[in-house]
This record gives sequence, structure tokens and C-alpha cells, in this order.
Amino acid sequence: MIAVSEGRSAGLQERLKSLGEWNICALAVWILIFLGLAIRTLANPNRATAFTVYHLAGVHWLNAQHLYGDWRGFVYSPLAAVLFTPFGLLPPGWGNLCWTWFNAAIFLLGVCALLSTGIYPGIKPRYHGIVYLLLVPLVLGNLDTGQANPTVIGLMLLAIAAVPAERWGVAALCIAAATYLKIYPLAVGLILFLMAPRRLGWRLFLALVVLGILPFLFQHWSYVSQQYHEWISTRSADDRRLYPIKDVPLDLWFLLVRLGHLPIPGFVYSAFQILGGGAIALFCLVGVWKDWPKERLLAGILALVSIWMTLCGPATELQTYVLLAPAVVLTLLDALPSSRPLWLRAGLLVVYLLMVLAVARTSFLPSQKSLWILTIQPVAAIFFLICCLASFLRVSGWKMQGNIR
Repeated sequence: MIAVSEGRSAGLQERLKSLGEWNICALAVWILIFLGLAIRTLANPNRATAFTVYHLAGVHWLNAQHLYGDWRGFVYSPLAAVLFTPFGLLPPGWGNLCWTWFNAAIFLLGVCALLSTGIYPGIKPRYHGIVYLLLVPLVLGNLDTGQANPTVIGLMLLAIAAVPAERWGVAALCIAAATYLKIYPLAVGLILFLMAPRRLGWRLFLALVVLGILPFLFQHWSYVSQQYHEWISTRSADDRRLYPIKDVPLDLWFLLVRLGHLPIPGFVYSAFQILGGGAIALFCLVGVWKDWPKERLLAGILALVSIWMTLCGPATELQTYVLLAPAVVLTLLDALPSSRPLWLRAGLLVVYLLMVLAVARTSFLPSQKSLWILTIQPVAAIFFLICCLASFLRVSGWKMQGNIR
């Protein structure tokens, strides 16, 4: 018995050793985070968070009430209301906890799936834990306040991770689900569509149609139709560039017009947003045409689309910049052991530190909202864009291997 016990102990120690110190540390930290979120949520179940809005939307859906009476309240699709309904059936504290854990799980699953693809070869498996540790300060605030952003970016990461394995159905379903939460993740699907139009195109269209029809199975068709109409109407009328300064999106418009006072007409800025998306599409087409390696193409797509969604997206708030977090951390850690220029690696580190600084300001100085402080995140996005262009457009430093077609 003693020999068996010693053998099991030695085997456990060997498995732990094979995981690596960083991975064990990250696992311990995230277990503590899950437990801490549970204690905080259950200790104060009526604390106002984004889940309060989601819970109310689920109740309204069950009772066939209007979801969009307050246009600044619930802004997601009727499908999202259906998905939030199970959480709404639970007591507020437990519903909030289940949503928080689900939110974190989807985010971590997306990061794990992307790391397993080898898109970032500079990050060895023994050091994957560093990724999870560096993401903690950038995502924890979103998880604590119940924001849906971690789920959105988690689904996007799962979609991109499905591409190397050519799991196009998974990619389509993840993009469609993220789109019905926040419309702009469809941009990821359209870019990936350019890589494999025949294999992804019809699957993405089918996933969007099926998920769009799904709410009709849970309520009367006239009620669901009305909610879709109100959702589209409120989203079309919601021009956040006209918001007061305390609520204005923290994006490129904020830097150029609200802070820089440049006389840029709205239609010109909208055209610039479209051109930005077109530039990413051109990057993808050139990569497919020149048969770039997956490390260059897919990592570039994730970084550039994340920048576009935050810097040029339709509704960028303080919490929205978590969409940029995985791309920043992964690009940084992938570049550190590489032969890329020192200034590039230093620039990526500065981007990460700026994002941490913005989160720290929100946590410790929430009342400090001077314009120059609010520029930290969009400025970080611009710096990250410069680093990405320098990294992904340079010819040297990438293995010349066949890409996915």
C-alpha cells in the first residue's frame, strides 16, 4: 500500500512538473478568481451590474413584454433575450453567478482553443499560463460587472481557432452567436469568408438564419417579429457620436472630433470606418493569394479586426477594450522570443501597460474622467495598430509554409 501511495504521489508530482510552473500558477489564480467572483456575487445578490439588465430582459421575454422600452437599456437581439432567460429563472444571486462563470468559461475556452492551434509559435505550451495571467487585469472588471464582452471575444477566438482545423461549421456558429450579441463580430465572419468562401459562406448564412429563427420557437411569432423590428429600429437610431461627453464612445471619433475638435462630417467618418474594414479585407486577400503562413494571416486578422472593432466600431466603451486584450497579450508574448525589432517588442509592451493603466484608473479613480485620461485606451489601440502593421506586413521573420485554402 505504501509503495502504491508513493507511486501515485510520484506520478502526480511528475504530471504537475510537466505542466510547468506558469501553468500551475495560472490555474491557481483563475480558480481563486472563480471563487472570489462567487463570494462577491452571492454576498450581494442585488448589486447593480450588467446582469441586472439581462435578467430583466429574460423576465420580459417570458411575459411577452417589450424588450426595448428603454433604448439605453437592453440593446441585444431577441435571441440574446432567449439565451438570458434561463439565468432569469434563477434567483438574482445564483443567476448572476451562473452567468459570470459562463462568461468567464467561454472567454477562457476561446483563449485555450487559439493557443492550441499553434498560431502563436513563440508561446511554448509550458508558458501558456503567462497568457492567462496577463489577461487577468484586462478582463476581470468585465467579469465582475457582468458585461457580455468576454463571451463575445471568446466566441470570436473559437471561430478563428476552428479555421486551421477546417471546422467551418464551428466557425460559422460561433460568429453567428457573437453577431446576435453584438452586431459587429460579423466583421470577423466576413473576413474569414474571404479565406474559404465556398466552405464558410453558406454555413455562416445558414447559422445566421437558424439562430435568427430560433426565438420564434419560444414566443408567439407576432411578438417576436415586433421585437426584431424594435431592435433594428433602436440600433439604427442610436448614433453614439451624438452622446454627451460623459457617455461618448472612446474611439477614433473621440480623439479626432471630441478632443481634437477637427471638423469631420459624420458621413466622412463613416466612410473611413468602411475603408478601415476594406483594408483588413485586402490584407486577408493578399495573404491568401501569396499563401502566407497561418501564423501571419490568422494572427493578423485577429489583431486588425480587434483594433477595428474598438477604434472604429459603432459602440466602444471603457469595457469594450477587453476585445483587444487577447490580441495584445498573444502578439506581445509571441514577439518577445522572436527576432523582431527591439522597438516593436517594446512598443507592444507599452500597449499592454497602457491598457492596464486604463483599467487601474477605472478601478481606483473612477471619478477622474478628464479628457486626457479617457484617451489612454484609444491611444493604446493606435500604438497597437502601428506595431501590427510593422509586424504583419514585414516580409522577413515568417516561415514560408502553405496556408489554408
